[in-house]
Formats: sequence, C-alpha cells, structure tokens
Amino acid sequence: MIMRVVLACLPASLWCACSAPVYDDTIGLEGVPVAEGALAGTFALKSQALDQADTVLGKVDTGGITFSLVVRTHREGGFYDEAIAVCDVQNFETAGLTTVNTAATVDSIPDQTATLEVDHATGAFLRHTYREYWAIRDLSDDEPLPTDKESPVFYDMDADDHPGTTVTTSGLIDGEVYVAQRKTIDQEGLVRGEDESLGLSRVKKEGTVLGASNDFLLNEAPRVPHPDPKASWFFELRLDDGAGCDAVVAAKENEDLPSRRPF
Repeated sequence: MIMRVVLACLPASLWCACSAPVYDDTIGLEGVPVAEGALAGTFALKSQALDQADTVLGKVDTGGITFSLVVRTHREGGFYDEAIAVCDVQNFETAGLTTVNTAATVDSIPDQTATLEVDHATGAFLRHTYREYWAIRDLSDDEPLPTDKESPVFYDMDADDHPGTTVTTSGLIDGEVYVAQRKTIDQEGLVRGEDESLGLSRVKKEGTVLGASNDFLLNEAPRVPHPDPKASWFFELRLDDGAGCDAVVAAKENEDLPSRRPF
C-alpha cells in the first residue's frame, strides 16, 4: 500500500503544506520528486506477471515476463500519454511444459496506449488500466470473450494459417497450441529518478485455446493472480530518444533491466 505523507511547516507566522516523498510500505521504498514533465521520453519496460493455475497436479505457478518499448509525451497536470509496443515475451515453465511465443506472434501484437499519472512532488506513479489483445478484435473492453471458438472476434494474428496466435511447446508435450487472450494491466509504484521507475503490477488474463497439434494441449487450466502481490512487478529504464525494440532487448540481455525483482 502506498502511504502519502503531508508535512505541515510554519515559517514565521505563515502556514504552508509541504509534500513529502511518498513511501510504499509494500515494496519498502520511497519516491523521488522530479520536475513536471521530466518523465517524457523513451523507456524500456519489464513487466512480470505471476499466476497460479489449477492443474491435475494441484496449484502451480505460471506466468511470464513482457519486455516493452514505451514512448511517453507529457500532458499538463501530472499526466503523460504513452505508446507501448511489445518487444519480447518470456513464459515461465509450468508443470514441466515449456512454451515459447513465436517471433511472428510477438511482432504482430498490436501496440497499446496508456495514461500515466505522476505526482511529481512525491514520486507516486500510476499507470492507468491498459490492455493487450492477442488475436482478438472488434471486442469492447468490458465484453466477455466469446465462448464460440469460431467467432469472428478471433483471428489469425500472426498470419501462419492457424487460428489465434501460435505458441510452441516442449518438455512434457512437444507441439503447438493456438490461443487468443486479453491481458488487463494496472501498474502502481514509485519514481526513483528521471530515468527509472518501479512498482507492482496487477494483471488479469482472459484466454481461450482455439486449437492445438496435440489433443492433450487443448486442456485449459483456470488461472488466478498469485497471492503474493510482490510476485507481479515492473521496472522501467530510460533509453535514448528514438530507440527501438533492439535497445529493449539489449537492456534485457545486459541486465540493465534487472533479472530479479529490485525491491
């Protein structure tokens, strides 16, 4: 939980309200004040989402990491407009099954837009709800996913002549599974300077399996967010203006984007 602290100060006989840096008692860090508009620019964003899935083996951890390019422009009143492009996706091994998103799938994920709200005086950081749509179109944000797997809402996003998006599997079962999903994402945390912010993510995943090369891959395990709120987190780092996904991938590989949770 973020705790906002306001200090009262009394110079001579005049009262004034002074904003102190915000302290987040969940992650144990304090925000860093920055100037209005200081967070405009280009950033690499790492977002981890950890869930638990109900399987025949019981509850198992699952989820993954998304690496994105964020281009941000300043608006008055503490707001920024963001364009977010997915550059890479890494899925966690789940119950002996390794899944990999094809390069064609990652490249075809539609870009998203988001609104960032920053209290520049305290360092409080709030990325309002945004959504990733994988192989889903013409569906409003509040509509449930169709139960009919032949619905025209689902489409061949990566243009490989299979429905939905293609995920390759290995380990427990070798094959391909064809899926569609909507990810609803909220992120709240702290500014740690003009070049760095971090915090917690809340991610809701809604998906459906549209087909598979092996019938055993047709099983759909219900997912819920992991009970530890710190298991889903984000970290972002400034890049040079004009940088692209290659710079995001480089920041991942050289661990400028940390491999472990930084709080």
